[in-house]
Amino acid sequence: MAAAKTYAGIGAIGFVALIDTSMISPVIASYALSLGADGLTASVIAALYSIIAIPMSAVAGFVVDRIGRRGPLVAGLLADAAVMIGYLSSSSPHQLLLFRAAHAAADSFVVPSALAAIGDAFQQVLGRTLAVFWTFVAIAIVIGSGSATAIVSRFGFAGVFATVAAVIAFVAAYALTARPVLLHGGAIRDDGERVRDMSTVAVPVMAASLSMMALYLVIGGVVGTLPSLLVSVAGMEERSAAAQIGLFMALSTGLSIPSFFASARISSRYSPFTSLVIGLLAVSISSALLQLSIARAEPRLAAALVFSAALGFVFHGSSHAVLQLPREVRGRASGILNAFGLLGVAVGAPLTAVIAASGVPIGSFGTLAVAALLVIGLVAYAGERTRVSAPVLRP
Repeated sequence: MAAAKTYAGIGAIGFVALIDTSMISPVIASYALSLGADGLTASVIAALYSIIAIPMSAVAGFVVDRIGRRGPLVAGLLADAAVMIGYLSSSSPHQLLLFRAAHAAADSFVVPSALAAIGDAFQQVLGRTLAVFWTFVAIAIVIGSGSATAIVSRFGFAGVFATVAAVIAFVAAYALTARPVLLHGGAIRDDGERVRDMSTVAVPVMAASLSMMALYLVIGGVVGTLPSLLVSVAGMEERSAAAQIGLFMALSTGLSIPSFFASARISSRYSPFTSLVIGLLAVSISSALLQLSIARAEPRLAAALVFSAALGFVFHGSSHAVLQLPREVRGRASGILNAFGLLGVAVGAPLTAVIAASGVPIGSFGTLAVAALLVIGLVAYAGERTRVSAPVLRP
């Protein structure tokens, strides 16, 4: 019973960590337009989240290592709930812009705090615990992105913001009262142990972060460039192309859940870097499938299935790799990991569009397939270095 309650708490925090962005991202630009924004301003408001969250994730990781996990996590959740009210009460695009920036800053503390806390409390069962966390993140993405448009159609934009605020407030209240295991820790105590060789930290963090970025570059390309390719190459209408993107993301995210647990077994038995190699191979194969047969539905379906494995293995393997580092650097490592994921989305869409327009022979997704393969070399090196340096990297 105690274990079930603990995992329920972890799952709840994983769910709430992404439910806000997954529900708001599809509708925020339209909401800005409804407040009188022009097209450019609406795009800036939508993009501002990533612009703010990328550097703030690294800052949040530093704060989490300095003052502890529970305070920043609860503060981030409460601020998220308050920002939803701000979205709801915005009367102009400029007000919405300010609340969008505040949302990004608050959200930046949630994932690094949660991951670092999991690393502190569950080193003996880290693989399985992370699998539970990422499973509920995936569920949040599927539910949030799938329900946002329906809620707007039925209740208006206010319905989305009110729903997100209620969910976040509930989980924040649970965190304050029930105190699941991962929220017990206070400030990081000085136990006299220090990382003597920072390269033992930097190499695995960069390997994990670049793996996450390689994954998110593909997501950025799928969301930002694939629709136009489906229109220009496959001859689809814009609405049909948008539906294909939604189907791809829903299938790959929903089917990724078994891969989290497969990665947990491999990471625990062998190494999280082994999981990352598998995940990067899946990233490369799915990207190649997209590039080779953009005009055909069957290869796109196969690409979505392979990409589901990429999501599971890279999400889980990268977080496992940084959380097996010493406690004093887990917050910063988690913040950097989160920042590289956001950077991948921000860069992926324009990068693939530029590559497509430039006429590079292997195409946008072919380039991303090669990039994923190149990261495997760093991952293999990091895995070997971590194995040799295991005594330094003990929890």
